[in-house]
Amino acid sequence: MKNYQMLRIIVAIFVGIVVGLSVSIGALLPAILAIVIGAMISYIYKKSTDEILEDERIAKVSEKASRIAIVVFSISIAIIGMVLIIMRNVYPNYTQAGFTLSYAAVALLAIYYIFYGYYNKKYGS
Repeated sequence: MKNYQMLRIIVAIFVGIVVGLSVSIGALLPAILAIVIGAMISYIYKKSTDEILEDERIAKVSEKASRIAIVVFSISIAIIGMVLIIMRNVYPNYTQAGFTLSYAAVALLAIYYIFYGYYNKKYGS
C-alpha cells in the first residue's frame, strides 16, 4: 500500500509539472500525453502488484462518499440552473447556461438510476 501511494504521489507531481509547463507555453499535446502516461503507469502498477491496495472499509467509504457527492452536485446544479432560468428577464445571457445545468442534472440522475438498477439486479437478491 505504501509503495502504491508513493507511486501515485510521484505520478501526480509529474503530471502536475508537465501540465503546468504545457499551459505556460500554450501546448496541449504534452499535457494530454502526461495525463495518459500517468494513468497508464498507475494502472499497470496496480495490476502487477501483490500489495493489498483496497479493503472493504475503503470500498464502503468510497461508495458513501460517491453517493453524497452525486446528490450534492446534482441538487446544486439543478438549483443554480433553476435560479438562472427564473432570472432570465434580469440576466438573459445566462438563460442558456441555466437550461444546460438543468439538463445536466437530469442526465446525471438518469445515469445514476440506470447504474443503480444494473447493480441492484446484479448484486441484489
